Amino acid sequence: MTVHQQTIIEKGLPTARIASWVADLPAEHTSRVQPLAVEGIRDLLGCMIGGSSEPTTLRAAKVASSWGGGRASIVGQAQAVPAPWAAFANGTAAHVLDFDDSFEPLTGHPSAPLVPALLALGEEAGASGAAILDAYCVGLEVIASLGRALNPSHYMTGWHSTATVGVIGAAAACARLMKLNADGVNAAISIAVSRSSGSRLQLGFPMKSVHAGFAAHDAVVAAMLAANGITGNLEPLIGKRSFSELYSSARVDTDSFTMPSLDQPLAIESPGITFKPYPTCGSTHRSLDALLALREKHGFTVDEVEAVDLTIPALNVNNLIYNTPASGMEARFSMPYCAALAISNGALKLADFEDAVVATSPVRPLMSRIRMHTLAGSETTDKDYLELPAHTAVRLKSGSVLEDSRYPRRGSIESPMSEAAHRAKFLDCASGTLSSSQSEHLLNVIARLPFSETVSSLMSILRPTAR
Repeated sequence: MTVHQQTIIEKGLPTARIASWVADLPAEHTSRVQPLAVEGIRDLLGCMIGGSSEPTTLRAAKVASSWGGGRASIVGQAQAVPAPWAAFANGTAAHVLDFDDSFEPLTGHPSAPLVPALLALGEEAGASGAAILDAYCVGLEVIASLGRALNPSHYMTGWHSTATVGVIGAAAACARLMKLNADGVNAAISIAVSRSSGSRLQLGFPMKSVHAGFAAHDAVVAAMLAANGITGNLEPLIGKRSFSELYSSARVDTDSFTMPSLDQPLAIESPGITFKPYPTCGSTHRSLDALLALREKHGFTVDEVEAVDLTIPALNVNNLIYNTPASGMEARFSMPYCAALAISNGALKLADFEDAVVATSPVRPLMSRIRMHTLAGSETTDKDYLELPAHTAVRLKSGSVLEDSRYPRRGSIESPMSEAAHRAKFLDCASGTLSSSQSEHLLNVIARLPFSETVSSLMSILRPTAR
């Protein structure tokens, strides 16, 4: 540790404190939560495989493949490429279906930048499965720290946290995987801050998915630059022109960025990752949970529905901007379309979001009877808004009104998906790319990730030439 770094730590400035935590955390502290990390990586891999054949991903992969000569795999592509470009293509694939996990402190999707970056770098470097799992937990912790400090202001300003905060957490994770010391981790974080970008104006457009690809790519590059001696401002998170000043109106000081002590739970334990049971924007999910529960309990049909009123927090309303979607991407951010699917079909499947299906969907007449309202008091950027519930009311033509109010989403720690649901989701995502036997083999390989000497055996299954 340099004298300058030691001075900054003694002053209690956050980046050095975070960097020291990342570099010095005993691996035993993350090994105890390996099953949770395996679950997170399994879910993301399913999304990555499912998204690998989407047009946006194929275009990103074509660009990435033009830089040949590397040792890292792109899902569905025979040619190996340099790690940053594999991370780019796979990060895009991971996010394109909007089926990837959510994380409350981030108000975004943490695994989409984290996992592709770590797998690409790990495959190139011959890292073990245990090392990938460890770095994943560490990166998630950095994302949680930044998210707690800056949100909800950062997100509600319009930033796409998956990209802006995700690149920083993923860079710290890559630095951990490369075993950089505190100075190196600090440099990786500072470099990643200079690469932080992505606006939510891209919701419903292909570029939104590419945000995750760029975040994964830039995270790998940031860690590699740091490992080779490139440095940045030692304190990029607070102060004049810092990340917090430029990217958030929240009141941030040196104590806003916290990391857990060894006797405290890791972020992967609490608040934990929220997995998605539906391939749609997470802002729809509490309303969908309620509609599906009401439908199952009362057994009403589409023809019996007079109107549906969905009252949800402002943050969610701001994401759901397509009342009459024209594409699958837009449909994922359409509350009327998603709610109509839930009422009509009792489920939401990947096939419901294909462009041709959206354009001719029989649920369109029902969409006109669905109204979305902003929950009173939720426009604030105060953190208390996060606890506000979503309220659902279904008014039937008989005059009956069926109501539901809930906060925890299905897939969260408080309302977890069953193992059968996780498995079904993975197999659904993989079905267009892998055979049943290949999917089963991959699930077994993922389950044994803590004991794998390298991640190459996992990644090779994802290349068509190795199947």
